[in-house]
Amino acid sequence: MPEIRLNKYLAENAGVSRREADRLIETGAVSVNGMTAGLGMKIDDTDDKVELDGQCVSKRKESHFFAVNKPVGYISSTVKQAENDRLVTELVKSDVRLFPMGRLDKDSEGLIILTDDGDLMDKVLRARNGHEKEYEVGLSRDISDDDISAIAAGGLDIGEGRLTKPCRITRIDRRHARVVLKEGMNRQIRKMFDLYGYEVKHLKRIRFLNIRLGAMQPGEYRALSEREIETMRKDAEGKG
Repeated sequence: MPEIRLNKYLAENAGVSRREADRLIETGAVSVNGMTAGLGMKIDDTDDKVELDGQCVSKRKESHFFAVNKPVGYISSTVKQAENDRLVTELVKSDVRLFPMGRLDKDSEGLIILTDDGDLMDKVLRARNGHEKEYEVGLSRDISDDDISAIAAGGLDIGEGRLTKPCRITRIDRRHARVVLKEGMNRQIRKMFDLYGYEVKHLKRIRFLNIRLGAMQPGEYRALSEREIETMRKDAEGKG
């Protein structure tokens, strides 16, 4: 009988990464044929019945991708940490279960991709060379050219156990800049500028890989075009 690892099946059909699939399996959220699943388990993807949180996970016939302008105050998660949390996934009206591709912190706004294609999400998030993410940053005071050069040069210890890589910073005006990263440590931009005495007052992501925010207002969303999806696939596989 044809067999596939359960975490791979979930990545391909439930919109989660393989790492997240393993975490869900460990917590007992996944069952196969009515029995709680175990790590490393293989299944028959034709005959076995897989459920996640009591909902059947069927083989996906097509993938879904949405670009969302996440408003400030929403969290990039599918699970509420507190009763009054607002989830970015709640902004999109869809019949499929969607998951955020990457994270954008609660105090920030801008572009985030929601998808049910965990396999592509894995490739994007685990890509060795990193993929570009572009942000508009508003600061608490005028920023000097010397500080822009120092922050962009990388090598900053922001407490994540490793140093920042070089990035691109372009001045917009005295207190605003565009920042292009190829990594995404927790609250990285805020911490980089904080080291030089700047408070980030406003942070908006305007691009993720080849996908741009465009004119979407906070809370708005759109389906990605076939061309955008294909370009993202090629970039993730290093074929761009």
